[in-house]
Amino acid sequence: MDALYTHSQVINDYKNYLQSFINVNDSRISDFIQEEEFKTILYRPTTDQLPPKYPTTTHQVPNNYPPSSVEVRNLLKVMVGEMSRQEIQDELGLKDRRNFRENYLDPALEIAVIELKYPDSPNHPRQKYLVTEKGDEMKKQL
Repeated sequence: MDALYTHSQVINDYKNYLQSFINVNDSRISDFIQEEEFKTILYRPTTDQLPPKYPTTTHQVPNNYPPSSVEVRNLLKVMVGEMSRQEIQDELGLKDRRNFRENYLDPALEIAVIELKYPDSPNHPRQKYLVTEKGDEMKKQL
């Protein structure tokens, strides 16, 4: 059994299979499908077949949000004086407490645009949040 012949046969069978679903009326598209470029789209070599100078992956953007994320900016827009978590959440129209904490409150606290009224007691029953000087500067730019 010849491996190259089998490979070629598999590619042709797959091409015929795909073309059986598609009726192309535009001759330009039909010509493209018949070209070599289209065949390379159907077959991609595995990583051990690629020369080492071609990286197999790209560098990914880090998963952290910039300090001026949309969520933090929206939180700053609604902040007036001292506000509780529930008051801020209501102003933003958010119902999910976890989403609010992870995407709005924690990032804003982390970059110090808001602060806790009782920083030594984060779970204080009358805990409120205040805009810091840094937050005021950022708020003016909005």
